[in-house]
Amino acid sequence: MVRFLEGVVLELAEDRAIVSLHGLGFEVFCPTGTLGRLRVGETARLHTRLVVREDSLTLYGFHDPLLLEWFDLLTGVSGVGPRVALGLLSALPADLLGQAVTGDDPKLLTTAPGVGKKLAERIVLELKTKLPDHLAGLAPSAAPVENPAAGEAAAALITLGFREAQVHAVVQKLAAKQPGAAAEELIRLALRELR
Repeated sequence: MVRFLEGVVLELAEDRAIVSLHGLGFEVFCPTGTLGRLRVGETARLHTRLVVREDSLTLYGFHDPLLLEWFDLLTGVSGVGPRVALGLLSALPADLLGQAVTGDDPKLLTTAPGVGKKLAERIVLELKTKLPDHLAGLAPSAAPVENPAAGEAAAALITLGFREAQVHAVVQKLAAKQPGAAAEELIRLALRELR
């Protein structure tokens, strides 16, 4: 119904943005990666999905149409609602979601809030045959390291005994949020999330 929304960002909160369009303020729930790209006072275009419930209409928005595609796939899994799907898209980059599904690694998905072992296994099981090639991501062993500090931090965390796929997911997320962070800072922040 509402395929995209383009307007001025009026407010940003932890999990949502208010976008003004022709005198209306739309509350749009977004993953953290999308919120990080938005600036108050600037025009933004969000690819959206309107979720209709008995007692509410909720708009979810994404800076990239591939994230919207992931959102639709995830919410099609039994037991995954829009909030859990948004949590997954906030916790893991899309390529790592693809790796978790194609690499049969449900543990990687449990880093997202609200996703336990059984739900993660169900997501992998149900999406394995439905996942289009362009969303499949890279093989887990070929997970890219975006900068030397992230590579150093990942190597140190793996040496400490943390699982490689989980370490790469957390370190990549942190490195994307703080591109200039030193390895020590990334390790400190990652330890908070991995414990």
